[in-house]
Amino acid sequence: MAAFRYLRSLIAGAICSVLLWAADIPVRSFDRVLILEEQGETSANVSIGDLNGDGFPDLVLAKGRHWPLHDRVLINDGKGHFKAHNLGETPDRTYTAALADLNGDGFLDVVVSNDQPDRKLIYFGDGHGNFKIAGTYGEPQWSTRNITLADLNGDGRPDIVVANRGNPPKQPATSYACFNDGKGGFPSCRPLPGTESATTIVAADFDRDGAIDLFVPHRDGGRSVILWNDGKGNFQSAPFGPEQSDARAAAAGDLNGDGLPDIVAGDERRGTFVFLNTGHRTFGASVQIAAKDRVPYAIAMADLNRDQKLDVVVGNAESPGSVFFNEGSGKSFREVRWNDGKGAVYGMAIGDLDGDGWPDIAAARSDAPNGVWFNTSGKSKP
Repeated sequence: MAAFRYLRSLIAGAICSVLLWAADIPVRSFDRVLILEEQGETSANVSIGDLNGDGFPDLVLAKGRHWPLHDRVLINDGKGHFKAHNLGETPDRTYTAALADLNGDGFLDVVVSNDQPDRKLIYFGDGHGNFKIAGTYGEPQWSTRNITLADLNGDGRPDIVVANRGNPPKQPATSYACFNDGKGGFPSCRPLPGTESATTIVAADFDRDGAIDLFVPHRDGGRSVILWNDGKGNFQSAPFGPEQSDARAAAAGDLNGDGLPDIVAGDERRGTFVFLNTGHRTFGASVQIAAKDRVPYAIAMADLNRDQKLDVVVGNAESPGSVFFNEGSGKSFREVRWNDGKGAVYGMAIGDLDGDGWPDIAAARSDAPNGVWFNTSGKSKP
């Protein structure tokens, strides 16, 4: 036990050192908050996009993780105030409501990832912030959590990457890629090799060959994988990271300016880690940026202080989240806390929601109201 406490102190010290080295990084505050709803429900994710063509970013809230709720569309007046209406007529068990132009008409559409037994739905947008059901994808019995939209076969249309959660080893669950027919329909889905249980999948061209690859963090104690894409939507699975992973959150972006997408993964038992991409389909040793006493449920990347370096935003369960301002190497950061620590931040989206030129944080929470944390100057909370 003494040896364990000593090791834990070394790890904590190393994390503190990583943050202290970066003390001169410019930071921002996130103390001004707009609560979007009167009560906390089981919200799971939020997306940002201009839904009505007025040039202002709007929001779509995915709701109903465990029991059916209405997903919500929030139209922005350009100053960070929102008018809300339901996405569809029927409540369902939604984890993601992702935005992309699926059919090439110039308007944003919505892909909804519903857990079993609900259908997985496609909504076409009319360019005015209104949506109607246009079809389905996958199978209603899939235990679907989040989905990711990316062009996997190079045809110029976004495809759907479906993260399905299982209970390995007894009940593993394969994740899938569902391919766009060019008109916003998804008639065929292929299993993703080496996947057992996932709640999120990250899409990026990790080897810079022009094809979108997939990072699949294992949710329930198994090995995470990277799926290398041949450019036609066929994948080869390779192990990634430690032998055991309990990660529900991850993101990709170039943290050290070398042109290669790096990975940040949040493990609910071990903490939050950076994996720097070293090229040739390899990654360096993990760098821990948050200890295991915080439980990361959501991760995003954006340049929040406008220094042309990607920063890392982490949303936690039952504790305030963190913005890790990057000094440029992807190894040292200055931390600023954000939100009140109530509920669990299941999803985030980053964008300038009040028109002041600074990216803000929109957060979907369970057991606490959803909200927007505006990016402001002033004294930050370390």
